[in-house]
Amino acid sequence: MTALGMDWRWLFVTCFCAFVFSVIELPLWLAVWRPEWLAITVFYWTLRSPASVGVIFAWWVGILLDVLEGKLLGVNGLILAMTAYLVLILQQRLRLFPIFQQSFMVFMVIGVGLMIEQLLRSVTGHSVAGFGYLLPAVSSAICWPVLSVFMEKLLRK
Repeated sequence: MTALGMDWRWLFVTCFCAFVFSVIELPLWLAVWRPEWLAITVFYWTLRSPASVGVIFAWWVGILLDVLEGKLLGVNGLILAMTAYLVLILQQRLRLFPIFQQSFMVFMVIGVGLMIEQLLRSVTGHSVAGFGYLLPAVSSAICWPVLSVFMEKLLRK
């Protein structure tokens, strides 16, 4: 552990894994359900260590994800910075919530980010019809309890 109370190696390892899971090729039927791995990771680290991981860190990893995915530069940066900001605002309440209530908040925060992305897509003419663009928020909320418990056990060792 460092003086700030967190081990930076785990932060970079988990972000690297999130990048890999975000860009790995999946069949179309499964790709629409792909959780927002990097958003969940930013959510976790901002909740766990708000003094060390915040909006600026989230912005930079979002920019890197834009480059990896070949998307419009700044879209993921904006969404992840907004995610970190919302977690920072709600951080003291979120820590008191049980894991399944946190999961609902993961759905809400990531859902807002996906709505912003959908708005930006509609401005550029690449929008998706219906509410299917929110499916990653559902799968992210489902993954949250498992990921959160796994990370806590991993970091305790």
